[in-house]
Amino acid sequence: MSSRVRILSVGDDDGLRFSRQLLLSNDGYETESVTSGMPLSESIVRTFDIAIICRSVERERALALAELLREWNPEIRILMMSQQEELQHESVTGLEVAPGPEALLEACRKLSEEIAARHGCCEQ
Repeated sequence: MSSRVRILSVGDDDGLRFSRQLLLSNDGYETESVTSGMPLSESIVRTFDIAIICRSVERERALALAELLREWNPEIRILMMSQQEELQHESVTGLEVAPGPEALLEACRKLSEEIAARHGCCEQ
């Protein structure tokens, strides 16, 4: 089993989705990017450590998607990209992150460290 953190990035804006995938890949994450309408299977969802739901996904759909991801993979950590510039905080859906690449990478790195500690292995 690979110790590399796997990230599922969900967004409905092609430009944001592709730039996020490039950003995360360049930082060493194994990343798959999909639209919110793409069908996912439980077996696929179970392979991811982190899911990022972009602010381009309609809020109601994002909440439903977060619930489904948690049902299929209770250990998945979910990052919701916030519409507002606000501090990161835990919410019902997951960790809300202010827009921007720095905030996203900081949150992913923090979660990666938590995942590594939980599995008793080294960072990425």
